[in-house]
Amino acid sequence: MRVANVFHAGDGNLHPLILYDANIPGELDKTEEFGADILRLCVEVGGVLTGEHGVGVEKRDLMPVMFNETDLKQQQRVKCAFDDKHLLNPGKMFPQLHHCAELGRMHVHKGKLPFPDIPRF
Repeated sequence: MRVANVFHAGDGNLHPLILYDANIPGELDKTEEFGADILRLCVEVGGVLTGEHGVGVEKRDLMPVMFNETDLKQQQRVKCAFDDKHLLNPGKMFPQLHHCAELGRMHVHKGKLPFPDIPRF
């Protein structure tokens, strides 16, 4: 696949622009996996998953590449301390949500958990 790497010269923050044709079946999945491979390599050689943009849905599932389970749980505790109602970037950043007994409160509305697409313990 063709990729153009745009980056910040001062801090090395990389923004790969992967070129693909969305009209070709399977091309988007192939492109997303290529992007994940780039991020894995960045971490492997001492870089990080993200710079100034933060972790969203695209990088969420790659958090365990850089952080172990203890790191991720601690990050979730910090987020809970500042966002106990889960209003800030809900469903983003963490690849696995935890039950309220493990990290704090989780609001269940009419018997439905928020963000059912994210795996839970």
